[in-house]
Amino acid sequence: MKKKNKCYLSGPISGKDMEDRKKAFNAAQVMLEAAGYEVVNPMENGLPLNATTAQHMKRDIQLLTECECIFMMDKWNHSQGCYTEFMVATAIGCEVIFESKMGEIELGENKRFKTIFR
Repeated sequence: MKKKNKCYLSGPISGKDMEDRKKAFNAAQVMLEAAGYEVVNPMENGLPLNATTAQHMKRDIQLLTECECIFMMDKWNHSQGCYTEFMVATAIGCEVIFESKMGEIELGENKRFKTIFR
């Protein structure tokens, strides 16, 4: 399957249980990759977990600017970092996909993939 656009994952991380967040981001990545997207996962941004929030945001915004779309995970609007990513994405013309507005996505050849991380 031909790769679609690069898609950045945006979801709340700070102040959350890291294992739960990793699972949620991995589930989103699997679903989007199954749909053909090349996924950019900020949980794998190359920085140590104990780097400052500012260091993570600088790296994540850099990664986002290399993408054509952004996937806004549920509860993104409860996170200042996600809101910042949303504003950058819309300013640079990224397509925005909201998890809360999807039930299933096209996989090609009339196959569908239901979201699995609600």
